[in-house]
Amino acid sequence: MTGAGTTPRPRLAWADTAKGLLIVLVVFWHVVMKSYLTIDWRLGIPLPGVWGLVSDIAYPVRMPLFFLISGCFAANAVVRPWAAVWRSRVVRFLYLYLLWTLIHTATMQAFPDFPTLVPRSVAEFVEAITISPPNAWYLYALALYFLVAKALRRLPAWMPLAAAAALTTAVGAGLIDVVSNRGSLLANLLYFLIGTTFSRRIIGLAARPRPLLATASAALYLGAFAVVRATGTDRVPGVWPAVALVGVGAGIAVAPLLAAVPRLGRGLARLGSRTLQIYVIHMPVLALADSLVAQPVSDAGRPVQLAAAVLLPVVLTAAVIAASVAVGALITRDRLSWLFDLPALRLARGSRSPRRPPQPHARPRIPWRTPAAVLGLVAVGIVATGASALPAPPATIPQQSAHRAGEVSIGATGDILLYDASRSVPSDGGAGHFDRVRPWFTEDIVTGNLEQAISPDTGHDKCGKDPDCLAFRSDPGSVAGLRGFDILNLANNHSRDFGQTGYDDTRATLAAAGIRAVGGRDEIVYSRIGAVTVAMIGFAPYEDFTRVTDLRHVRAVVRAAAARADVVVVQAHMGAEGPNADAVTPGTESMYGEDRGDPIAFSHAAVDAGADLVLGHGPHVLRGMEWYRGRLIAYSLGNFGGGGVFGKDPATRYGAYLSIRLRADGTVISGQVHSVRFDYADGIPMPDPAGGAAQLVDQRGRRDFGGKAVKLDPDGTIAVP
Repeated sequence: MTGAGTTPRPRLAWADTAKGLLIVLVVFWHVVMKSYLTIDWRLGIPLPGVWGLVSDIAYPVRMPLFFLISGCFAANAVVRPWAAVWRSRVVRFLYLYLLWTLIHTATMQAFPDFPTLVPRSVAEFVEAITISPPNAWYLYALALYFLVAKALRRLPAWMPLAAAAALTTAVGAGLIDVVSNRGSLLANLLYFLIGTTFSRRIIGLAARPRPLLATASAALYLGAFAVVRATGTDRVPGVWPAVALVGVGAGIAVAPLLAAVPRLGRGLARLGSRTLQIYVIHMPVLALADSLVAQPVSDAGRPVQLAAAVLLPVVLTAAVIAASVAVGALITRDRLSWLFDLPALRLARGSRSPRRPPQPHARPRIPWRTPAAVLGLVAVGIVATGASALPAPPATIPQQSAHRAGEVSIGATGDILLYDASRSVPSDGGAGHFDRVRPWFTEDIVTGNLEQAISPDTGHDKCGKDPDCLAFRSDPGSVAGLRGFDILNLANNHSRDFGQTGYDDTRATLAAAGIRAVGGRDEIVYSRIGAVTVAMIGFAPYEDFTRVTDLRHVRAVVRAAAARADVVVVQAHMGAEGPNADAVTPGTESMYGEDRGDPIAFSHAAVDAGADLVLGHGPHVLRGMEWYRGRLIAYSLGNFGGGGVFGKDPATRYGAYLSIRLRADGTVISGQVHSVRFDYADGIPMPDPAGGAAQLVDQRGRRDFGGKAVKLDPDGTIAVP
């Protein structure tokens, strides 16, 4: 409301369209980054990368444009009384910030695997609203911005202009990051100052659509973005901020053009008028949608994944916005709009927005729609969470005494195969295959990766008549050669060489010999060593197992194990293979057209979720070891026998036997790498007094991990930090 002698506020119809576009970009970016790109895509074509690129293009625009528009709105607040600004802007945004944080804290209790940085406990909630705000910190900042806008009114015009110029110079020099929404407060204050100082000019610029200007500015931004990405100059100081500035200009020019499109403009304007409602509500809705969609799509076949890869970002963005608007509409119908607008309070003397007098004949309404909708969403979330719950641990866990009270010792090998150069099991059935190294098997738990079937002939051979294909099987009697092992991992690419029947026979044969198997889908094997509970999990890059490529599910399984055990040991068949695969570098590794996972990302995700020891195998060559958050990661322990199959190249005839002692809290007490070598002809593992394997692990670890490498003494003793 304006009175005589007051300055009328400029109309900001175009800004609702701009805000509508912004909230669509915000939800779209969250859909892509927090849900879509965390799905385990197994397509072999880069469709997810295309959507990731689209979200990258939108990201540098939305935050600066958000603050620029906020500056324009703040500029219109300077003509309003202090009391009106204090309540409708400052207090309201502080309230919304508190509400946003509270809603998200509750949401994350229900969806702990949803990847977002919000409070997950009371302590984190208190920290979020006081010291270290999460993603919604700019609601907190906007309250300050409106006060700044009022203060600017009393300053000479040159002062905010000078401040904007100084900040622009700092941004151009790369001293301030304007892209990150958790970056410098001053960086976003730059856009706020520009929006506040030049609000009338910006509003005038956006008063009517200019198709040529919009097209040219959008083309300039996309071209600048493409050049920066193609040339790798995005980290050069001043380059990325300059691209963001161009993107803001493009956003200002495009918004009125969108507003002029009848249906699109009206739709975006409607969303723009509900921006805060959508923003506060959309993340819990997305978390719920993600719990329903992500894992089924990750586990789906190629046709479903292909369709989802094309459509899911658009469909999920539309669904989340529609659901958020629907919940907002129910809130309005239930007369609960005070959730976003604050309860009506009588304003201070002089306010032009007095409290509406009570209606004497208005019937009190019980707000039932909103609670019913929320309870319905909660029920769906409970069902989704229950459907994805991991199997409960067994009622009884095998118990054995510990060598040392309060700790557990683990002995681990790499890939195990009972084969010689003839590609068959030796004449003794492999009975003496491990006799030379069996004296090492003294730990509480001895484990390794069994890369073959132990089964009668099932009549099924995955190779058929392909002479270049390898399928490994030995008769059940050969299990005697594996005595001394306690748990063997079967999550690999050869345990099903002879079909599901061969796999089931292998597990049954091992069990009859007192050896447990691990590696089934979502399988966690528990052991009780004295007073310490140990959990072991097997991962591989294949559909029948818990996949190393599905990092979200990896975290869920490891977290479930960590909740029930003191020590969690992870076995992982991952990475490229062969004599040249000894390096560990960031990124996905592949072999024979298969995605073999990102060993670093997998291992770090497992440790982050609660793993205490990661044992890698599959490359058939030794790799370095890394300390990560105080936990040991062995990226590949090489081959532990295998003759003319695994040891065809001399580089693959080295293996390591890792012996390690852990406290009940998972920290390393001590460890040693015993070196193994074997000949091509028989593949029988032999102790190597020269310590060749330990030297290779040490050298490769220092090369790949630097200061984070696990360093070994000449005798293989691990230097525990």
